[in-house]
Amino acid sequence: MTIAAELVDDASFRPAASIDSDVPPSPGLYAIRLRIGSTLPEPFESLLGERSSRLIYIGKATSLKDRMLRNELQGRGHGTFFRSIGAVLGFRPRAGSLANKVNKYNFTFEKPDRGSIVQWINVNLEVSWRALPSSDVPATETALILEYTPLLNLDGNSLALVELDDLRVLCRQIASAAADLV
Repeated sequence: MTIAAELVDDASFRPAASIDSDVPPSPGLYAIRLRIGSTLPEPFESLLGERSSRLIYIGKATSLKDRMLRNELQGRGHGTFFRSIGAVLGFRPRAGSLANKVNKYNFTFEKPDRGSIVQWINVNLEVSWRALPSSDVPATETALILEYTPLLNLDGNSLALVELDDLRVLCRQIASAAADLV
């Protein structure tokens, strides 16, 4: 079995809440899926059902510990998945929180909301990861996104969701607006 096949193999997934001490600082890929019995808010639950898969995200990391664990699952940095799942769950950034920032893409959620998102992740998601040589990571991620079309991947996904893109645009608009205009 190839490393890419191992990444998405059912036996490779573990509950998000149980992996903290096991994630290495190595470069690699990670996959995130919804646990059996867990659901997403509509319309995302129905859209996931149409794909006949619980896989919701595939990502790459120069350090799995920093990117996957800290940024994406614990909300301690600028994680694309974390921002997407937070928006899908109905959380919004503080109005104007990016108004004076150069980068208008990296919106964040307030601390109590981040805690709620992390709690939801720990209860409802499973993850798998594989360390790979840095040189193999980009092409392997691209191929996996094309093959599996994970629900919350936008870039390189032939089935990228307009609904998700719209939510992320809304969050950026809220975070970029002057606080007194929102």
